[in-house]
Amino acid sequence: MGAYHAAAELGLSIPADLPVIGFDNQELICDGMLPGLTTVARPHYEMGARAVAQLLALTGTPNREPGPAAQEMLPCPLVARASVASPPRL
Repeated sequence: MGAYHAAAELGLSIPADLPVIGFDNQELICDGMLPGLTTVARPHYEMGARAVAQLLALTGTPNREPGPAAQEMLPCPLVARASVASPPRL
């Protein structure tokens, strides 16, 4: 929201002068902004489920030395709204 306010104070138009992309896809916020905020949706439920599965695997084995946590990549889809636009054609 701060970027939107700063752009307005500078007389910039979103997305014509300044495209804006956020993260977390909090729909109540993203859809309520004018123009709607394009975001990257993070899979919070899946992230938590994978973290718990790793924790249970580490704590469920007696006398096991803890090693580094596994790193996983989960898909984070782009939720396109009106805060970005194609660049102007030259």
